[in-house]
Amino acid sequence: MLPPEKRGLVMKHAITKHKENLIMWGLLAICLCLTAFNVLPRLQTNKSQLDRTQPNITVSVAGEVKQPGTYTLPWGSKTEDAIRVAGGFAENAEASLVNLAEPLDTGEQVFVPATATETGAERVSVNSASATLLDTLPGVGPATAERIIEGRPYSKLEDLLDVKGIGEKTLEKLRPFITL
Repeated sequence: MLPPEKRGLVMKHAITKHKENLIMWGLLAICLCLTAFNVLPRLQTNKSQLDRTQPNITVSVAGEVKQPGTYTLPWGSKTEDAIRVAGGFAENAEASLVNLAEPLDTGEQVFVPATATETGAERVSVNSASATLLDTLPGVGPATAERIIEGRPYSKLEDLLDVKGIGEKTLEKLRPFITL
């Protein structure tokens, strides 16, 4: 057993230690509260509605339409929409060469070719012309004409790119002279 004077010191030390623990836990609780007060608002997300409106597009419509010009259309418009606002196809338009379902982007030009070439000659149908007639086209010889016939039918002019001997450049040369 401890003498009474030492017992008092041990009791004071225990009380002081208890007070220190209480103060430490109190300060820790205050720190946690302040941290939560600063962090929690940053963790919360604001549910704001996104503006999903798209800008209008401006396209040029040229060639064989009733009213060629520049038109402003809603976002997501297709070639068909541009031709409709331009008054529709003109009488001598070669509508089969126009992809009506193609989506448009601002700054594009929609061109509708005529049924005849610039010289007034009728366009050559890649789906029905003879090998002799196909052979008259620029960049097409007898062998390529036969390969064109073998690859029929074509649903769009770009399908000719699958024919051996016809690349992008040749197709661009042929475009003014051919139809489906």
